[in-house]
Amino acid sequence: MLLTSNRIDMYLHYFGKQSFTNRAVNKANRILISSFYQNEIEKHLDFIDAAYFIQELKSNEPKPIQVISTWAPFRTKKETFPMQADAISINRSQIRNSRSLLIIKLLQDYTCIRLNLLNSSQNEERERVHKIIEKLAKSYL
Repeated sequence: MLLTSNRIDMYLHYFGKQSFTNRAVNKANRILISSFYQNEIEKHLDFIDAAYFIQELKSNEPKPIQVISTWAPFRTKKETFPMQADAISINRSQIRNSRSLLIIKLLQDYTCIRLNLLNSSQNEERERVHKIIEKLAKSYL
């Protein structure tokens, strides 16, 4: 079977050398381009204006977000990186080498960034989005 195109649209970009993170980013990108995932997101994000985000997901030209992976084992679990509009920061020591946890975090953060749920006044909406994404992502893992 020949593939007409081997291009995968990249929603998430990782330029580091950690194969663990690279595989998780590739899997998250495959999930994001899945039409089933896109349709499920559209159904479940009815409590927030997500039309622009859904349109972007379904486009062939997504805006990429950079993934920055660090190893900081002495940070407490409550310490987190502030959400940025153009990057997802991951402390690999908190993921415990679970690729599925990393993929879920990537999908959750990507969605919140694209929905512009970045500041602390939107914690309730962000938590709802996190729960929805976690449930949907688990069906892929």
